[in-house]
Amino acid sequence: MNHSLLRNRTFLFMMIGEAIQGAGIWTSIIANLQFMQSHVPSDLGKSLILMCGLFLGVLISPQAGVWADRYDKKKILLISGLVRCLAPIIMFAAIQYQSVGIMLLSVIIMQVSATVYMPTVQAALPSIVPASELLKANSINFNVITIARIGGTAAAGILVSVMNLYTVYALSLAFYVILVILITQLRIPNTADTVTAKKQEKIRFTELFPLIREEPSILIALINSGVITLFLGGFNLLILKFSQIQHEPELMGWIYALEGTSILIAGLFAKRVIGMRNLVTSSTLFMLLFALSFAGMSFSESSFAVLGSFVVFGCAVAFFFPMVSTLFQIKVPKEAQGRFFSFRGMLDRVMFQFALLATGACLDWFGISTFLLTLAIITILSGISTLFIAKRKSMDVRQPVTRDAVEG
Repeated sequence: MNHSLLRNRTFLFMMIGEAIQGAGIWTSIIANLQFMQSHVPSDLGKSLILMCGLFLGVLISPQAGVWADRYDKKKILLISGLVRCLAPIIMFAAIQYQSVGIMLLSVIIMQVSATVYMPTVQAALPSIVPASELLKANSINFNVITIARIGGTAAAGILVSVMNLYTVYALSLAFYVILVILITQLRIPNTADTVTAKKQEKIRFTELFPLIREEPSILIALINSGVITLFLGGFNLLILKFSQIQHEPELMGWIYALEGTSILIAGLFAKRVIGMRNLVTSSTLFMLLFALSFAGMSFSESSFAVLGSFVVFGCAVAFFFPMVSTLFQIKVPKEAQGRFFSFRGMLDRVMFQFALLATGACLDWFGISTFLLTLAIITILSGISTLFIAKRKSMDVRQPVTRDAVEG
């Protein structure tokens, strides 16, 4: 990590907070699944309960973006952190009364809090990190989220097997309380005059769409991200299918471990490899690497091909997503970034649900190899067409070389 980021107290606290909230979320999700295992026998019922939270997240995303742009970002993070603390508290009542309805309320509160918290963090990064360090900061942020996902799911899986659910939710609550304390220590530049002006003016979510139309590099990054989300939405279903085809239950653990490890290792080199290169063309070129990994996975009966392809996929992810996040932070005006990242989160939630349903249907109708080869073709066509458009329109988005003065 660059020494300037190490000295940036707000950035460090924000990354620690990302790790804590990620670990808390995954602990709660695993505990919720364990609770539903005893009270919701239907897999469809479990899916519908989880989708309720996601659906409400989609509905609230536009307003969450307006809040992030209109009000002090630190206050938004603090309020969402306090609201998040209610989720495990409500689960104490759900366990006491053995109520799925009360658990559903906890799921909704968790999802609403995340819908507000995550885009606000993304919108706050350009204010606390020098422009020349945005790519490095996004890479670190992505790695922290990955570590929280891997560590959180592994730890939660162990916790629910050795502890009662009261204790697991108490640990989640402890995570969230620590997160709230960290948020109080953040220093996110936001002058009083600017905040007052934003409160007085009418901010509309729809103002975002002309901005996206006028900046084709943003549209290209959204399209390519959407294509990759087609795979990510059905990620767990595919891993389960690979394990079933090869009759090796332990294969799932190996895939998760290698994919996560490759993201972490490749992420260390993202800033060094990309440097000041054009983020538009660089990100579209990585679509070809994604397509290669999907094609390799189509050899579903070979452990070597599947594991190797997930390593390639992890490396591509480590470069691609920090690049597109940096591109968005550079090209979207700061006063609209809260709405933009809420819009992106809303798109991701919708795409995840569509991808989940599409993956399940395609696995039943066509088989895993045909599905992955089709996805590889779609990915390579998206990469080639967007690269052609970027070249034709001479799109050039690079991380600034000069350092901004930022409060730490």
